Amino acid sequence: MKFLKLITVAAVTIQLTSVAQAVNLNTSAPKGGTFNYNFDAEPESLHPIMGGDVYNQYFNNYVQDSMCANNFNTWAFDGRLAEKWEIGKDGLTFTFFLRKDAVFHDGSPVTADDVKFSLEAIREPKHQALNSIPYFEKISKVDVIDKHTVKFTASEKYFQNLNSLCGMAIIPKSVYGDVNKSVKMQKEAVGAGPYKLEKYDKGQMIVVKRNDKWYGWNVPHLKGMFNFDQINFRFTKDDNILVERLKKGDIDYAEIKSTDAYLKATGKPFKPKFTADKFVALAVKNDMPKSYGYIGFNFKDPILADKNVRLAFAHLVNRAEMNKKFAENLNHLATSPVPVGTAQSPDRKAIEFNPAKAKELLTKAGWTDADKNGVLEKTINGKKTELKLSFIYANKDSEKQWTIVKEDCKKAGIDIELKLLEWNTFIKNVDERQMQLWAMGWGGGDVEGDPKQIWHSSSASKGGSNYGTYANPEVDKLIDEGRQELDPKKRTAIFKKAYGLIADDVPYVFLFNRKYEYYGMSNKVKAPGDTFKYDFGFRAWWSATK
Repeated sequence: MKFLKLITVAAVTIQLTSVAQAVNLNTSAPKGGTFNYNFDAEPESLHPIMGGDVYNQYFNNYVQDSMCANNFNTWAFDGRLAEKWEIGKDGLTFTFFLRKDAVFHDGSPVTADDVKFSLEAIREPKHQALNSIPYFEKISKVDVIDKHTVKFTASEKYFQNLNSLCGMAIIPKSVYGDVNKSVKMQKEAVGAGPYKLEKYDKGQMIVVKRNDKWYGWNVPHLKGMFNFDQINFRFTKDDNILVERLKKGDIDYAEIKSTDAYLKATGKPFKPKFTADKFVALAVKNDMPKSYGYIGFNFKDPILADKNVRLAFAHLVNRAEMNKKFAENLNHLATSPVPVGTAQSPDRKAIEFNPAKAKELLTKAGWTDADKNGVLEKTINGKKTELKLSFIYANKDSEKQWTIVKEDCKKAGIDIELKLLEWNTFIKNVDERQMQLWAMGWGGGDVEGDPKQIWHSSSASKGGSNYGTYANPEVDKLIDEGRQELDPKKRTAIFKKAYGLIADDVPYVFLFNRKYEYYGMSNKVKAPGDTFKYDFGFRAWWSATK
């Protein structure tokens, strides 16, 4: 399923699109060996529906399966659990024909009943899957035609109907059908994917092993995929420790999530490809779905409900200095939720670092330092309130950026308290809206995203991804209109307008658009190329010793 996932952020995510050189699967790749895959944080959950962070998605890419999946080079759909599918002439019906040889990890067959149940499970309120519900809300009916045929009917057209159905994780009703039992299965996973959960050592590692019963081993277009016998998902939260693990060869693959971290691994000046004794670090350009980092505002907070305060804060985030100091100016300053220079990016300049403008806005909003203690104050709801804000984050390596923000805010009369939280504690605070400012990122998603998950007011409830409870009726209207528009050019124009209004409202401080995507790989693995057009392609790597 192509919805956006939470990621930790070191202040530098979103990437610019570019064309990557075509790379083909190695259909003769040897099987066997162990692959050590790095996660920047431990997943909040292994549940195929309830997990909302990107590490849950990374895990599910190996353990769960869907009816179709995007091709790394074309982004068109290849069959997975479904051998084929048909779309009705009216564009409102979607019929999937399942493989007869597909089974779940417990040996039970994958049936049309399980497919129908998988959608029902997303809609089950106890699963709190509001982050994914928007992608299926137009599906009004599901008919089980026979054991291996299922038909979905949509109430109206939506540009992501097929994408959402294709990417939905298909889970066994026999395992997850009892919802009271299901919601407790946070550290368990049963799916139909190429790997089965072997063990979960909390705080240390998740191990999955090859599923010999996976149908995909005999599917021609999947030859060259999933070549290792065992995958170890290891957790490394600190960039410095990650670099050491790469140098020692303890990690076979790590996505490097910031330009700063890449420069730590490779040294300055910037090198697009860096080769060491045990690993290679690469900076590549491709068209994979983009991620971005931000500082968010909680609109429920009476201080941050005022746009003047949010905009003043944005003028106190010195992104140009951070970009120069930590990233050799390899990032563009972001302007909105979509990358600068892309089709849906609104035409605007980045909010500049301007302390004088910030002070002007705060004065306009009624904030003064009457008692001369260095902190601005204002009467809100009959109570004297000082301009003190709590700022939570989960990435230790980003602290140097937030320290710069704290010091610049202090000069303007804003007292910022920085709080580093463990990832799952951080997510709990954000999900329960127990924060004022928070630093996070969005990763995953589709090549063309749907803004409803994050920006529509209906997504502001618990389980939804509108964590700041942002609401703009005009934005809601544009999102609803764009979702129903099947003409890509017209849809782009509608969403572009919506993104412009969102940026005007300053719900986030959008941080950076970087020029490259970064990863490190050990010399114990081999790859068919540096990157596919839409993916690094590490699920097609193989052991160098086999």
